[in-house]
Amino acid sequence: MSKAGRTAGLIGAAVGVLAAGAAAGVAFERQVIGRRSGQRKQLEAEPFGSLRGTPYIFTADDGVELYVEVDELKRSRRQPPPRRLGRRTPPPLEDLTVIFAHGYGLNLDAWHFERRDLAGIGTMVFYDQRSHGRSGRSARENISIDQLGKDLYGILERFAPTGPVILIGHSMGGMTIMALAEQHPELFGDRVIGVGLCSTSAGGLDRVPIVFPGKVGMLARALATPTVAALARIPDVVERSRKAGTDLSYLLTRKYSFGSEVPPAFTEFVNEMIAATPIEVIAEFYPIFALHDKYEALEPLQKVECVVIGGDKDHLTPFDHAEEIVRRVPGAELVEVKNCGHLGLIEHHREFTAALLGMIERAEQSLGGAG
Repeated sequence: MSKAGRTAGLIGAAVGVLAAGAAAGVAFERQVIGRRSGQRKQLEAEPFGSLRGTPYIFTADDGVELYVEVDELKRSRRQPPPRRLGRRTPPPLEDLTVIFAHGYGLNLDAWHFERRDLAGIGTMVFYDQRSHGRSGRSARENISIDQLGKDLYGILERFAPTGPVILIGHSMGGMTIMALAEQHPELFGDRVIGVGLCSTSAGGLDRVPIVFPGKVGMLARALATPTVAALARIPDVVERSRKAGTDLSYLLTRKYSFGSEVPPAFTEFVNEMIAATPIEVIAEFYPIFALHDKYEALEPLQKVECVVIGGDKDHLTPFDHAEEIVRRVPGAELVEVKNCGHLGLIEHHREFTAALLGMIERAEQSLGGAG
């Protein structure tokens, strides 16, 4: 491979991680590269990607086929709910549906821990966003946050046609929920009784520096879109590097996704999801985040139980973006997780799941009180 090809491949690996949700800075610690030692045994037993539900294919309004998995609530309400997080979850509403929307560059398996620890809370619906995971590729002209909102509306109508619904989104998935609120505000406080927003933003991402702080980071942001677009024109070169499992790729994933030391298995899991997202998809979606502005769409969230969770070391959707959402949604709970990067739903999954469970409990209680 030529020197230019190797360089493009490495840049492609970096861009793929950046896009999927990164913090800032890459430190080449030798102890991290030493993941192949006994340190790997820490979480070898965690079955990432093995939690599977009943599969479905849902056709979006523009014909794109979305891959969906449903974990049905099969347990009788008379049986005690599973013990999770050191306490018992409340008896589930018979017809409660919880829908999860994942972030950019990932897939539905990103919810591994939440899926495991919230099992039994209700029927749970997971889906791969268009062009991600097992879902079909979208036409370029239909790649937008608004279209993702339309996709979510279709998923809700198809898989939760009746009964109360709770929506949970990470990063781009949180933006998807905001788009739905803008398009169908009548759902909130009626069908939708609770919302969980994880590591996300309602706008202003074009003013967030990437890789480096200050003016240098803003220059990097300005160069990112044309760089990603250029890399998308040589996908074979880029994909060979991204899927090679190199030490550089591993380090980039770890440093750009987490805010603390995490078990190697966490990084490997995220690295695999990112590498499975084609560079063309990364390039097609990246520009939509600079255009994202859903501040005015937040008003319907005041009608439901809402929790906004963020990490203090998230440099892609900084915590002050979570604070701004809560400022515009009076009554929403704000949860700051310390030493936490953009992928807190994996890095600090116990804290994220506990906050989501609290929101679900309050939503169910408020519904019971209303009845």
